[in-house]
Amino acid sequence: MSVGRKVARNSLVQLAGRGVTMGVSLAALTLLSRYLGPYRFGQYQLVIAFLTLVNISDLGVATIAVRHLSTSKHDPEQLMANVLTLRTTLAFVSSALAVSAAFALGYPWEIRMAIALASLSFPLTIFSGSYNATFAANLRMEYAALGNIAQAAIGLAAMAFVIHQGGGLIRLVIAYDVGILANSIVCLYYARRFVRPHFRFDLHITRDVAREALPLGLAVLVITAYGRIDIVLLKAFTDSASVGYYGFAYRVVDLAFPLSFFFVGSVFPLLANFYQEGEHEKFKELYQRSHDMLSLIGMSLVTGLILFARPLVHLVGGADYAPAVTSMQVLSMAVALIWLSNLVDHGLIAIGKQSSLLWIACIGLTVNVGVNLVLIPIYGKEGAAAATVITEAVVLLPALFMLSRYIGAAPSFWVAGRLLPVAGVAGVTVYALHLPWETEAVLTFVLFGVGVAAMRIIKISDVRALFARVEHQPQIEAIPVAAIEAGAPQ
Repeated sequence: MSVGRKVARNSLVQLAGRGVTMGVSLAALTLLSRYLGPYRFGQYQLVIAFLTLVNISDLGVATIAVRHLSTSKHDPEQLMANVLTLRTTLAFVSSALAVSAAFALGYPWEIRMAIALASLSFPLTIFSGSYNATFAANLRMEYAALGNIAQAAIGLAAMAFVIHQGGGLIRLVIAYDVGILANSIVCLYYARRFVRPHFRFDLHITRDVAREALPLGLAVLVITAYGRIDIVLLKAFTDSASVGYYGFAYRVVDLAFPLSFFFVGSVFPLLANFYQEGEHEKFKELYQRSHDMLSLIGMSLVTGLILFARPLVHLVGGADYAPAVTSMQVLSMAVALIWLSNLVDHGLIAIGKQSSLLWIACIGLTVNVGVNLVLIPIYGKEGAAAATVITEAVVLLPALFMLSRYIGAAPSFWVAGRLLPVAGVAGVTVYALHLPWETEAVLTFVLFGVGVAAMRIIKISDVRALFARVEHQPQIEAIPVAAIEAGAPQ
């Protein structure tokens, strides 16, 4: 099988796997939110945010392992044995840090115990997190997808069992840990097709991996921090019910964030190849087409989330979560910004300027904390939502500036500008007619389709060009979704 076909299959497998896990995650969110209620669901979300903030169980090690496996710099078995040892050490340090911080901050006993049990997810992800690098390097991500599906399905089944038995927060966290364990068992089983799983410590290999992983790991940590610190700050200024409403809204919108990674992952090797071959005009053309496509889909999704936040909240969480509607509408505006940031970030990686991502992330963290400290005391959960949108806009601008500086041109926002009146017409129509929301959804879809076609916002030829393939695509280090998501209950 050609490299191009392997990459295409790899992308389709990941997309299919993600689709299944998203469906199961939505079902789990429905179960948890309805069973726990806003107040206790807020406690659950606090545990999630806290665990994510102290997660140093990877620090970019898995991503660097992909590059080393792809370049044959080290023997695969020796490399992965050292990666397992390094990630095991980091995982137990993360667990100890989580438990110590939870007790130091004086959280209630139940939350402390929930955090302590949830911190077991760090060592439980050692095999899944590590061997995903092996699957990625060999373009066999179907095994990672199977692990994720096993985690989602078994975790959901365990949560359903706990709910059926009337269990509380602590038992629900244990149920999630069971799902994590299932993922690792699946990945460990399939990893044996490529390497012999064992632990080993070689100072030279470990030092090489750790030194190269640290800058990327720090960038991921900072990105993760400004994506979750809002919940911790919201709890400090408000109560668990507000955290529950905000966490529910964030989790629904959060399901849309990773969708762009599959699209960007398809064009990223082409961008890297064009730049390395000195074909900068082709790079700029492909980047602009990708930017236009993400703008079109992202703004359409944002419009839908804003217009139909209320029925979506009632469908998933029930009437008890009605106060989450406004937060969801505000948070939805971050979707298009995050999608465009994902493309810009991978554009910077494609031209070898990934080191700039760290200081851009530091800017985002500083802005996020500052804006949250100002807006949360005044506007509560809506202030936290607004801070998220402001932060994503702030990190997008310097990234665009950096990319424009290196490639000699800034991307045009022509498509986004022409979409605004289309979205406006759809919004006015929906609010004016007061039809059943199902009818309004179909009407909005039709209006967007007619508007895009009438204004010639994007051409079919542009869509076809985006999915072109080259036979030889370079293996280049990227920031995977898993690096950001791993280790915290979802």
